[in-house]
Amino acid sequence: MAYLYLDPFSGLSGNMLLGVLFDLGLDFDQFQAELAKLNVAGYHLTLEKTTRSAIGGQLFGVVLDDAHHHADESLTAQEVAAHEHHHDTDHDHAHDDELTQHRDALHLHDEEKTPHHDDSAAASHHHHGHHHGRNLQEIETIINNADLSQSVKIQALGVFNEIAQAEAHVHQLSLDEIHFHEVGALDSIVDIVGFFVGLEMMGIDGIISGTLVDGSGTIEVAHGTMPVPVPAVMQMRQNSEVPVRQRTDIHTELVTPTGFAVAKLAFDSFGPIPDDMQIQKVGYGFGTRDTGHLNALRGMLLTPMASKKEVHSTSDEIVEIHANVDDQTGEGLGYAMDRLMTAGAYDAYFTPIFMKKNRPAYQVTVITTSAKLTHMVDLLMTHTTTFGVRWTTMKRTTLPRKFATVTTIYGDVTLKIGTFKTQNKITVEYDSAAVLADAHHVSLDDVRRAALLAYDKEDGMA
Repeated sequence: MAYLYLDPFSGLSGNMLLGVLFDLGLDFDQFQAELAKLNVAGYHLTLEKTTRSAIGGQLFGVVLDDAHHHADESLTAQEVAAHEHHHDTDHDHAHDDELTQHRDALHLHDEEKTPHHDDSAAASHHHHGHHHGRNLQEIETIINNADLSQSVKIQALGVFNEIAQAEAHVHQLSLDEIHFHEVGALDSIVDIVGFFVGLEMMGIDGIISGTLVDGSGTIEVAHGTMPVPVPAVMQMRQNSEVPVRQRTDIHTELVTPTGFAVAKLAFDSFGPIPDDMQIQKVGYGFGTRDTGHLNALRGMLLTPMASKKEVHSTSDEIVEIHANVDDQTGEGLGYAMDRLMTAGAYDAYFTPIFMKKNRPAYQVTVITTSAKLTHMVDLLMTHTTTFGVRWTTMKRTTLPRKFATVTTIYGDVTLKIGTFKTQNKITVEYDSAAVLADAHHVSLDDVRRAALLAYDKEDGMA
């Protein structure tokens, strides 16, 4: 099991998300080969290992091929700069004068791209009213026809739809009227689809994030002043549980619509690094905007801690999940149980019950952490026939515990030792004892008795 923890202390954007994955070990060549299954041409990818504020990380970019660049020398430096620095924000070109002239050409771009990306192409098309764009339906067709997994497709389509819905509301347009400019569409497809491809390639089972940090004040774009957070992000924040904190000392945008949509739909939970997780690797994905501070997204690969760890706390919080199943085979339920335990559930078990009309059934119970709630629910929905699950958050009290190894005539055995006041509770770890029982052709109880006897002798000599 592997989880991705993100620390968006300087915002969130599409290319920063991918930069983090590459710095955490995603193979660039294999990624390009997988992304080629989109069957979309007209771009190539860049990846630069660099440093910012003396910290090493990855700068990921999407560069459009020459056929997609139509730079207009009549553009002012201010207009070009605006497009260069606001490349994937869905709002940069959607102002009152633009909507009056061409309401069917909303341009969606990502702000955090490599400096050498020529965003003047987008400015040229906008400046002259060229509307060679893709609407949401066309983008959905591209993704649906790609030779990618169904999971990647569903997640990417969800993000595109979230952005389009927000833009449609902000600009009072129908979804059919929302067009992603050809330049922006390519970048958005690569960023959004690529992120989910990367997660799948790395075997990431869930995403946990800290609070998103955005800037404040206003930003200047080609046609005026826009407030931060930008309108599309503010629209997506409605009825959302994604936590956002604004920095009043940074007067620019940090969270793009792409970044927020991914956070809203793909992140499993928000908060600190869970206590039962250990950090395997740390990486950084850089943005290109000059904020006056380190402009990076920090990511960490997390794995569940081994069960044989010392626990000093006596209380914590857990989630108990329930699902009723009355139409699944025993083999199917057994497989679901294995998947739940492999995914890191504290415990999972079946209870015989009678449902309505006196149908015999089983209640599946899963005990887990809040960080793993979404993943456990997904497993229940995928591997059981249930139509719904319910859960509750509970407090629990546990014994402080430690582990010890004793030597027996059969070999070394691991013991778990819980302490309650002056009393010790000793249990023999099953896996440790079972291996020795099989190797010596004796019963499990023989190994357990030998282990407890060895512990009593060592304790008596202590």
